[in-house]
Amino acid sequence: MWINQRAQIQGAKIGIFFIIFAPINKSMKKKTYQILAFTLFAAAMVAIKPSATANSQFQPPSSGYSFSEEARMSLLTASPGEALYSMFGHSALWVYDPMNNIDEVYNWGTFDFDTPYFYIKFLRGRLLYKLTVVPLNHFLLSYHYEGRGVYEQVLNLSTEEMSDIYAYLQYNRRPENIYYLYDFFFDNCATRVRDIIDNEVDVDWGPDPHPHEQRSFRDMVAPYASHLPWAAFGIDLLLGLPSDRLASPWHYMFLPDEMFIAFQHARHQDGSLLVSSYNEILPEIYQPGDPFPIGPLVVFWLLFVAGVYSVLREKAFYIFSRIFFFVLGLAGLLIFIMWFLSNHYATAMNLNILWALPTHLYFAFRIKKSEHLSGMSRAYFRLMFYMGVILMVLWLFIPQGFHPASFPLVALSTLFSARIAILKNGIKLPLYNKRKASQA
Repeated sequence: MWINQRAQIQGAKIGIFFIIFAPINKSMKKKTYQILAFTLFAAAMVAIKPSATANSQFQPPSSGYSFSEEARMSLLTASPGEALYSMFGHSALWVYDPMNNIDEVYNWGTFDFDTPYFYIKFLRGRLLYKLTVVPLNHFLLSYHYEGRGVYEQVLNLSTEEMSDIYAYLQYNRRPENIYYLYDFFFDNCATRVRDIIDNEVDVDWGPDPHPHEQRSFRDMVAPYASHLPWAAFGIDLLLGLPSDRLASPWHYMFLPDEMFIAFQHARHQDGSLLVSSYNEILPEIYQPGDPFPIGPLVVFWLLFVAGVYSVLREKAFYIFSRIFFFVLGLAGLLIFIMWFLSNHYATAMNLNILWALPTHLYFAFRIKKSEHLSGMSRAYFRLMFYMGVILMVLWLFIPQGFHPASFPLVALSTLFSARIAILKNGIKLPLYNKRKASQA
C-alpha cells in the first residue's frame, strides 16, 4: 500500500534546500561537514506516494449509449520503438461499432511540442499530456512507418459495461477534461486504460503473473534500455530511491507489455476471461540494433586510467581534476533539479548526489596546489575522500541501484580528493623521480 506523504516530502525539500545553500564564510570547516552530513541524511530518506489514479472513482454522467451486436472494445498494445519516448511501448483503447459509425482510438499518450517552455516543463514534471481520439487507420500510421507491431485484445464486455465505459470516455474527451499531469510510473497511457476498466468492470486481476520474481520499478525499466547503454546510464543516474521499491502486480501495468499480460490473465467475477480474442493488427518489423560498442562502462574506466596517469603529472592533474569535478557538479545540479525542483516522484531521494554533488561546481575552481589550498577546500575534499571510500566499500549494500559505470567515477573522485586534500606532496614514482633527476 502506498501511503501519502507528499506534504512531508515537500517540507524535507525546503529544509534541505536551505541547508545546502547556507551562507559560506571563512570559518566553514565545521559547517562544510554539517552541510554534507545533512545532505547524506536527506538522501537516505525514503518517500512514499500513492498511485495517482489507482483509487480514484470516476463519476461521469449516465450513458444512454446503445451499441450494436457487432460493437467491441479492445486494448491496443504497441511494441517498443527506437526513440527514447517510445522505447517502453504504448497502450490505447479502441471502440469499434460499424453499425453506428463508431471507430475511435482513445490515446492518453500525446503531448504538444509547441507547448511554451516545453523542455523546462518536461524536466520539472509539469508537462501536461492529453487524450486524443482518432480513427484506427490514423492511429496506425506512425506505427506502420516505424515498423512497430500493434496487437488487439478484444475485451469480453456486456453491453451495459461497454455503455458505462463509453460514457466515461465521452466525459473524458471534453476539452476541459483531456489534459492530465503525466507520471511515468503511476499515471500514463497504460494505467489510464487499466483504471477505466477496473472502475467500470468488476475484474479479478488474479495472482502475480511472475510469482518467482521480485522486481523493482528500476528492474522493470532496465531491459527496455539494454540496447542503448548511454540512455540506460542516464536513466539510472536520474532515478532515485522510490524506483527501487518492489512493484506489485497492480503497478506492473505501468508498462504496456505487462498490462498486455495482466489483461490476458484477468477474469470476470464469474470466472470468464476478460479478453475474448487476440489479433495482430500490424506485425513487428523493427528490431533494436546491437548496443553501441563503446558504452559508459568502458569509457569511464578509460577515464579512470587517464585520471590515474594525470595524478603523476602535476600540471595535467590540476587541469584534469578541475574539469572532472566541474562535470560531476553539472550532473549533480541536474540531480538536484530533478529531486527538489520537479514533480517527478521517481527522481526524488537520489543517492547519486552523494558522489555527484552540485557543490562540486564551486569547489572545482578552488583546486590549487596543496600549500595554497584553503582550509574550507581541504576539508571539503577530505570529506569527499572519506565519502567515496564508504560508498565503494558499501556499494553492493546501498538500497539504491547504482549503474555499474558509476563506480569508476566514484573511484576517480575518491583518488582526486585524496590527491588534493591529503597527499600534500603529490605522488611520485621512483622511475619518475630518476628521470627528473637525470634531467637536472
